[in-house]
Amino acid sequence: MFRLPANLVVKEQYEVISPVSVTALEEALPANSRMLVGLIFPERYSGFEEDCSRANDKLFSLLQEPGLSPWPEYPQQFVTPDEDGEPIAWVSYQSSPAWWTVILIILGGAFLLPIIGSFGAWIIDLIFPGFNEIIMLVAIGGLMFFLLPMLKPAE
Repeated sequence: MFRLPANLVVKEQYEVISPVSVTALEEALPANSRMLVGLIFPERYSGFEEDCSRANDKLFSLLQEPGLSPWPEYPQQFVTPDEDGEPIAWVSYQSSPAWWTVILIILGGAFLLPIIGSFGAWIIDLIFPGFNEIIMLVAIGGLMFFLLPMLKPAE
């Protein structure tokens, strides 16, 4: 859950499921509206925090562009990993004009490998149901094949 600063409350909450919906919502809001978008991943993978930090750094490189700014309460933060350990990257910024498309392109570069990896696994599982489980069993079996000789007591 994103921790809002004490002086803020949620005025309106929208549930959107596509980048186009966020762009349409952002264009309908007044300038300098605070945007908080949660990017939900299937799982919190190894390196998630580093990807959030890298995405945050890339967005800060855009600060030279007029109109893109972080929340005043979080002057150094655009992208925040969920503090409760959920697989969510929170993107917070002040809107003016519609920046979501630009932000999404930058975030896509930072989170590209996990997105492609999960998409490929999803496609394989869709075409060959149960194939991912077989791959996992083969990997664990191969690991056990190499570990068992190492676990034998010395003679």
